[in-house]
Amino acid sequence: MSEIDIAELRAWARECGAVALRLFNRVEVRRKADRSPVTEADVTIEHMLVERIMARYPTHGIVGEEHARLDTAREYVWAVDPIDGTASFIAGLPIWGISIGLLRHGAPYAGLVYLPVVDECYWAVHGSGAFLDDRPIMVAEPQEWDSEDWLAISSDAHRRLDIDFAGKTRSLGSAAAAICYVARGTALGAILTQASIWDLAGGMAVLTAAGGIGATLSGAPLDNAAALDGWTMREPLLFGAPSIVAALRQRVRLRQ
Repeated sequence: MSEIDIAELRAWARECGAVALRLFNRVEVRRKADRSPVTEADVTIEHMLVERIMARYPTHGIVGEEHARLDTAREYVWAVDPIDGTASFIAGLPIWGISIGLLRHGAPYAGLVYLPVVDECYWAVHGSGAFLDDRPIMVAEPQEWDSEDWLAISSDAHRRLDIDFAGKTRSLGSAAAAICYVARGTALGAILTQASIWDLAGGMAVLTAAGGIGATLSGAPLDNAAALDGWTMREPLLFGAPSIVAALRQRVRLRQ
């Protein structure tokens, strides 16, 4: 395969971020068939990224949130979320971003998540470690948890889950950002519901390189390859250092 040019990927993400920032706080929303919102930024940025990936890596497949589906059975498949956190983007909140992930046989191989408003770029390439801009990052794995530790959670967690946690919970509005805040050691862990592969692929590459894992609440590993057809992972997902994920599985329950 062609080597992944992470500098080029970072440049693409910043260019896409500039497009999104021009449209931020001037958003016109329409509804997709499933009633989820989509904006001009979502459509424009996905088109930009798909066009560039196809030209630069013609032997790779691509899946995107806004309907891109190209050769997803190939060895290498890109998963693109042009605006991860569209609801936050629409609401004028700052945590949303461009998520670009590359899977090899369904496993995270490279990824980048760029948050334009806060100007943070998280990235990793297989074998390189994980980085926030040019600073190496690593997951947190404290021996004890205290009231200042926090978990990133999805916005519907209060309706779907019972969480026995002495610290704080925060819904950031972006699955990719939540995973990256775990990867940098800021959040102790993350609990996400109803995620799709384009929500996860970029952040999972960063998290894996930073020493973390993702798993379902029942303990099964994430089946990224099966999710390439676009279906949503219905079971809650846990992210963090291996010991954190194991502990969270004992503290999180689906509501009956």
